[in-house]
Amino acid sequence: MDPTLLVPIPDPIQVPWGWFQGLLSLTFVVHILLVNIALGGALAALSATWCKHECTEPVGKDISVKLPTIIALAVNFGVAPLLFLQTLYGHLFYVSDILMGWWWLVVPFLIIVAYYAAYLFDFQFDGLGSLRGLVIGFCALILLLVGFLFSNNISLLGNPVQWPQYFTAEGGTFLNFGDPTLIPRYLHFVLASLAVGGLVTALHWQRPSKQAEPLAEWYVDQGMKWFFRGTVAQLVVGPWFLLGFGHDVILQFMGHSGLATALFLASLMGALMCLHAGFFKQPRQGAFYLVCTVATMTGVREFARIGTMDPYFKATSLEVTGQYSPMIMFVVALVVGLGLMAYILKLAAKARKEG
Repeated sequence: MDPTLLVPIPDPIQVPWGWFQGLLSLTFVVHILLVNIALGGALAALSATWCKHECTEPVGKDISVKLPTIIALAVNFGVAPLLFLQTLYGHLFYVSDILMGWWWLVVPFLIIVAYYAAYLFDFQFDGLGSLRGLVIGFCALILLLVGFLFSNNISLLGNPVQWPQYFTAEGGTFLNFGDPTLIPRYLHFVLASLAVGGLVTALHWQRPSKQAEPLAEWYVDQGMKWFFRGTVAQLVVGPWFLLGFGHDVILQFMGHSGLATALFLASLMGALMCLHAGFFKQPRQGAFYLVCTVATMTGVREFARIGTMDPYFKATSLEVTGQYSPMIMFVVALVVGLGLMAYILKLAAKARKEG
């Protein structure tokens, strides 16, 4: 079956596609960093709990207090990139939702369950005793599953050639294991979360208020080891991920597209700088290099998606109606909303400090 026959006709958009693409990339960077912190924090807490040693208990305790808030922020900051994705690729995204069927329908419930588990780990930390590992392990497992389902959806969205499998799939739903990029895509995300979890742990214990703690330096050292090792592992998985794309997509990053090649080289340089910061135990520099690397890798990711979908759909071909007022209203609401969120977080931090 010709997969192009299965691609729906897209709806018009209000303003040129570049506006939506830029906002999609910008908001996704914030979202994925928060997701990495949430999953990485859960895995770090699980590791600290498994050690069953008094010296690691403060790490688990500190993470337990912050994890519910981080999960909530990750979910809320995921709304904007999801909306921009639906605006540009909605006709493809809804198809991938339907093809996944109940796998996709269960995602909101899984997130709620993980959220409750994080709260249980926080409020009952002392009372859970030996059950702490079970609770935070369950939370981490759910977050890992949600990440895999999202990776699968994005994989299906960009690969209409896989859609005809639906007609032979038992139960009328399937996961896109036929895509060679699915597994490395997911592993790259998980390893990034491990690295970010270690970095955030190091940043937390390097704060002036924590430096007086007896084992603060050791916690920073362990966190940066996680950051270094996670980054090394990503550099191993990265080529596997890249080689899973088609020949034409790979050539974009080998000089056929100046911007794509520049972003690819910048992301490699950023990863090397992250390794440098991790090896020499420099959390603040590592955080700066991490944000830069994630930003450039997001650009690489977008070029890969555009190149993969090129035979079936081009965002540049979308009809533009020229209705700018909704975009202006959105930008105003976004700025006001971010300001309010910053104010609320400031109040929360002040209240926690006074408490």
